[in-house]
Amino acid sequence: MHSFREITDSLYETPASHAGRSESFRRADLIGREQGSVHIGFRIGELAPGGRIDTCVHSYEKGIFIMEGEVELNREGRCFRLGRFDYALVPIGVAYAIRNTSGASARWVEKCAPRPKEPGEWADSFFTAGSEWSEALSVDPLNPACRMTGHFDWDQLHPHQRIDKYMWGWTKKMLMDRKFGSEQFDMFIIEFAEGGQTNEHDHPFEEAYLCLEGEGTFTAEGEEYILKPGTIGWSGVGSPHGVFMNRGAACRWLEIMTPQPPAQHSNRRLSTWDDIRDRLAE
Repeated sequence: MHSFREITDSLYETPASHAGRSESFRRADLIGREQGSVHIGFRIGELAPGGRIDTCVHSYEKGIFIMEGEVELNREGRCFRLGRFDYALVPIGVAYAIRNTSGASARWVEKCAPRPKEPGEWADSFFTAGSEWSEALSVDPLNPACRMTGHFDWDQLHPHQRIDKYMWGWTKKMLMDRKFGSEQFDMFIIEFAEGGQTNEHDHPFEEAYLCLEGEGTFTAEGEEYILKPGTIGWSGVGSPHGVFMNRGAACRWLEIMTPQPPAQHSNRRLSTWDDIRDRLAE
């Protein structure tokens, strides 16, 4: 099972759960039960200047990655200023609030796991009394107070790698994993160079791909899509998929894996197993 869609403005709306508990907030719910996902809740939040989200608590883990603009995150009384390509983790059961004190709108990815409940189901989130806002810290990896926050720049990517005859021209930068503090998902940036590829494979976990720059061809279960900015893809457990840089450009995207991959055998490449089968049949 898989999903691929364009992200249009018509997908943004204020969630009913946030009525009276937010101001100038909209959200696009992109991956969830409707798309077939069991594990992933993938959203993009938007907050206009002067907007806010009141203090809330979730029974799921949330990763935040700022795509544009700037917000302040109040995580149990410790406040952070998050700008473009900053990211932060909100662990399960941790109270947090968000506000936009800048003069421009902000948008950010929200990765939620376990997948949030649907409206009308058991309430897995609730609003609570807020913490006081203090002077916001800028993200600083050398400041212990900034634990479970980070910043990404393109120059953090390592040189492209060649894994084997089926996968080459790629590199990645891990953002959130178990070492970072996440228990439910991995989040990272992938770049494939022009001409690179990873042919069809599947996983024992779900993946989501939000394109940031460039173009590539995304294949899933015999269907073909164009991965470009403003599109998002998702593949379920056991869903064969591949990426091919055959459109004259490199491609960069934000990727999510949920649950976190096993220590071994997280990638089952169909061609490799075809080779093994043919060799054993000789």
